[in-house]
Amino acid sequence: MKVDITARHFTPSVQLKEMVYEKLKKIEKFNSGIISCRVVLTKNPNFEDVEIVVHGKGHHFVAHENLDNFEKSLIRAIDKVTIQVKKQHEKLLDH
Repeated sequence: MKVDITARHFTPSVQLKEMVYEKLKKIEKFNSGIISCRVVLTKNPNFEDVEIVVHGKGHHFVAHENLDNFEKSLIRAIDKVTIQVKKQHEKLLDH
């Protein structure tokens, strides 16, 4: 799976990038057809925003979250994308 990280208004630390890669690997176990992920990290004065777009075979999953730090935002966004991927996977199994 190809992961593309874009940071707006700041330079991401190595720890933040590693955390993004580590969390995204968990999504891949639910759907082996995931081709790539795009993560956009935006730092604003009042909040830190995470947008995740997952591209799979014939499907795109999007999650957007903004909280007071990147770790919380990333975890919530990963949870949202994971739910979407699981639902799509269950639909394939049911048919």
